[in-house]
Amino acid sequence: MRSDGDRILLDEPEMDDLRAMYSYWRAKRRGDLLPGRRDIDPLDFPRHMPRVALIDVLRDESPVHFRYRLAGTEIGNRAGRDPTGKRFDELYRGPYLEQALETYWAILKAGEPHFSRRAFPLIEGREYLQYARLILPLAGDGRAIDMLLLVTAYLERVEVDAPSV
Repeated sequence: MRSDGDRILLDEPEMDDLRAMYSYWRAKRRGDLLPGRRDIDPLDFPRHMPRVALIDVLRDESPVHFRYRLAGTEIGNRAGRDPTGKRFDELYRGPYLEQALETYWAILKAGEPHFSRRAFPLIEGREYLQYARLILPLAGDGRAIDMLLLVTAYLERVEVDAPSV
């Protein structure tokens, strides 16, 4: 699976969990309709829950915005804060926020899963958490995306002079 020009495939060994979640999501589709939140049962993937987030699509705002409905404990621990209940613009700033919004808006437009590697700034722009993520669209009516299921695979913490976000 490729997305947004990323040339990294999900066949890498460290991507086993992302591949499993992608297969789960595909199995929950109803023909060409997207699965909805009601189709996703966390009891089906308890091992992945610490690295899973559900993100609400706030369509009543202009532009459309995004808020963490819930975030697994590993997501909060690695980021140094729990994003649950917070909008992206409450959590992120600058280029990281801009890139996040562009990516999520593109997912809404395409209606397709998104895979990428990213670097999240941890300590005053000098330390970053490199991770891979899979974002899976959910739609209560099968078509209009109203939630996103995010699954992460953490790779490593690195110190850099300039971010490559």
